[in-house]
Amino acid sequence: MKSRPWSLAVLEQEHFTRSNFLIIPDDQNVSKSPESAVSLGPLSLRRPSCYPDLNTHLHTSVHTNQEVPMATYLTKIGSWYYYFRRIPTHLKPYDGRKFVRVSLKTKDRKEAERRAAIHDDFTEKYWADLIRSGNGDCGHSRYRQVQQLARAHGFAYRNIAEVASLPAEEIVARVESLGASPSQMKEEALLGGENSPGVSLSGCLEIYWTLLEDRLTEKSGFQIRKYKVPRETALRAFIEVVGDKDLTLIDRKDVLTFRSVLMKRISRKTIVGNTANKQLTAVKDVLVTVGRELQLERDFVPLFTETKFVSRKQKRPPFEARYLQQTFLEGPALNRLNRDARLLFLIMMETGARPMEITGMLPEDYCLNDPIPHLWIRKNTLRALKVDSTERRIPLVGVALEAAREVAATGLVRYRRSSENASATINKFLRVNDLLSTPGQCLYSLRHTFKDRLRDVEAPEEIINELMGHRQPGPQYGRGRLLEQKKRWLEEIVFSYPESGGVIFDG
Repeated sequence: MKSRPWSLAVLEQEHFTRSNFLIIPDDQNVSKSPESAVSLGPLSLRRPSCYPDLNTHLHTSVHTNQEVPMATYLTKIGSWYYYFRRIPTHLKPYDGRKFVRVSLKTKDRKEAERRAAIHDDFTEKYWADLIRSGNGDCGHSRYRQVQQLARAHGFAYRNIAEVASLPAEEIVARVESLGASPSQMKEEALLGGENSPGVSLSGCLEIYWTLLEDRLTEKSGFQIRKYKVPRETALRAFIEVVGDKDLTLIDRKDVLTFRSVLMKRISRKTIVGNTANKQLTAVKDVLVTVGRELQLERDFVPLFTETKFVSRKQKRPPFEARYLQQTFLEGPALNRLNRDARLLFLIMMETGARPMEITGMLPEDYCLNDPIPHLWIRKNTLRALKVDSTERRIPLVGVALEAAREVAATGLVRYRRSSENASATINKFLRVNDLLSTPGQCLYSLRHTFKDRLRDVEAPEEIINELMGHRQPGPQYGRGRLLEQKKRWLEEIVFSYPESGGVIFDG
């Protein structure tokens, strides 16, 4: 290999590293910054000074068979970690930004590495899509620049045709603001010249996903897919109705046309009002988010005014406590269900926790050796929580304690990546075996039953909310109720179960 300095572009092309390191020959002087260089045989890696706290891990080069640091693009400002990545030179024709910097909203290095990896996946995919489509970001970047320059001089940006149709007084004011020797960009900003680069509805998604990193950072891969699919589906449905139009051409008529199609689907009972509302909301979010990013001179929000459908959300009917006791604990009905699904069902009966909260628990979240054995429902590497108020500790009693002892060493491995598979399996089992006492019941009905049982013994609403993971009304003060208090109320409603002849916990 010829001894020469390596640019970042060459590194990317030759797959030496994805990091912002510079590879330099060892015979070059690195004494000025010895702490920033890493020796790798005939080569050294020097970290640029703009990355004072860049964390790396080792990666084997396909060309050299040497371990080369691969950056996680972490930098630290104060106590907080950020994802920071400069735009590589060979990508600048496609991406007009100088760098990508996003707060990871954590002080924990390990968690920051996990979140940075998610951001990096989005960034890499965005760049790959730009290159594949051949549509660079330079047009959007320059358009934003002339918009901002026009605003700085007190004018809204207009293209040449629009400027020509302005009142004579405003045209004179724009010309006077140019000054003696205006730059080309200033002329374009005040007198027009840079038309909107335009973006199709189908192209909106590529931009949209790069703007949602803050929403998706804490989610697992499964949760990200669950978040993305309905939004992609909604926008595809919108495009099928109005066509793959330029974003700037979308008007109120398009939204109302889409709404009328959804109305027909509701009347045919292929969807319900709640589903239609979610699709409208998803399309609105894409248009508003991308329009704001591109600084388009229009507001998409009014286009969706008064488009909401009447929605009657179907309430899941609960089980009666006596029915659960007799059917699932004193009888062998659950024993035909697979082990992990059965244990999930039993833990839900006595904790009221959501299926995703239980399937996403790691062994360290089962606190069985504490004075009061309990589940610690918190975000972890498998999944985020629905909202912050859902983090809580739930004492384990009765069948939930027995089931937790069976599963604590490993967690519910079978359903760790998808609680929806667990729910589907259990719901089908209940239907096929005629184990539903009321039409419409399902696994989630156990959560409704749990709340009813607490109400029946007149547990305080604050205790119920803390156990259910519901946000308390009013200002949030203090640490909440003690485990001892929660356990006392759970013991008031605990199910009994026979030592033999009923439900089994192992096998």
